[in-house]
Amino acid sequence: MDKLRHVTIYMRVARAPRAWIYCRVAARDSFALKTQQEELRAFAGKNDYEIVGCTSEQGAGTTMERPGLAEITNAVLRGEMDILLVLNVSRLGRDIWGMAEYVDWLAEHNVEVICLDGELSIQEVRRFLRTKQAMQGGAFDDMGSLSL
Repeated sequence: MDKLRHVTIYMRVARAPRAWIYCRVAARDSFALKTQQEELRAFAGKNDYEIVGCTSEQGAGTTMERPGLAEITNAVLRGEMDILLVLNVSRLGRDIWGMAEYVDWLAEHNVEVICLDGELSIQEVRRFLRTKQAMQGGAFDDMGSLSL
């Protein structure tokens, strides 16, 4: 029985990273959503990620209060993912402050955000926010979280 338990624990530790795919388009465009999803699935396959969920939604990214993000938030709280895959950072949102806070929240819950196009990395977003906040008189702590 101890041997079986040991194997189970080993398999849990050695599992592939669990990835959740998130796709968003502002206008009704099922082709664009499907294309995003296919690119992200191919990337996950190449990197040996286990796809544990996929959320697609149509709507503006001007607010962080969207059903798709709520679905991701709930999955994070249930401990279902290690990675959130998006085509680019703007898919998460156009509100840079809200998006940066959400990415920090994901990091606090041990979820890494991977932007497939690499145009704007999460580190670059934090660097931009630090610069902007410093110009406004605020500061970021060592973890990149905004402290007002």
